[in-house]
Amino acid sequence: MRNAWHFRYALILLVFSAMRKVGRCVAHPLTRRYAI
Repeated sequence: MRNAWHFRYALILLVFSAMRKVGRCVAHPLTRRYAI
């Protein structure tokens, strides 16, 4: 049970970091567009 929890936590961290990378790539042009 403890191992499953650690695996789930690591998976969430991986997904979160991937979403941050994608969000940064998508948000950068958006912020540049709205900043003007």
